[in-house]
Amino acid sequence: MPTTVTHFQERDIEDALLALHSTHSLLLHPHKVEPWVVHPFALYPASCWVQIGAQGYWATCLYCAFGIAAALKADADIFTRFGGESEQCIIRVRGQDIVEKDIVFHLSTPIREWWDNVIHSCASFQPFHHENEVDDWCQRHASPKGAVVPLSQMWRFASAWYGDYVSQPWHKRSAEEIQEVLQSNDLVGSFWSISQSVGQST
Repeated sequence: MPTTVTHFQERDIEDALLALHSTHSLLLHPHKVEPWVVHPFALYPASCWVQIGAQGYWATCLYCAFGIAAALKADADIFTRFGGESEQCIIRVRGQDIVEKDIVFHLSTPIREWWDNVIHSCASFQPFHHENEVDDWCQRHASPKGAVVPLSQMWRFASAWYGDYVSQPWHKRSAEEIQEVLQSNDLVGSFWSISQSVGQST
């Protein structure tokens, strides 16, 4: 069959991108109409590097890095730092599971507030060896303590959220669908409660 080529005006493309940005379906550059983050992928240097074979990708946090490995259904080596500080943290994904399971993940911002400043939210989500390190880190950096979650649980959540992002047509989840994914991964309580009037991308 012949290939159909559709031509779009630049203004039409910008309008579509702005519409997606307004619904938190992607994040545009703050000073121009260009995609900056299309979760789970970051299109600029970020805190996590996901190495899959000869190809690499940036992610704004470890949760998004998990999302990349889950979406591409590939083994990966993820490079980041404990607490965003000097100690390197390498997480290996093998056979659609993580190897390093004795690590915790701290999220300082409740999910309903992520898109108030999604770059800051992602930047504050960090891996730690154990919860005592989280307490010390929060005190030193005057950061609120939020949820401390086993890394294996965050992997399951990222897999549930992003696993079909490449293989299936994209679908923006409703608030009810978001809450269902959270509950099915045992992410419950006020920290994980979202406004029923707002559907958000994570």
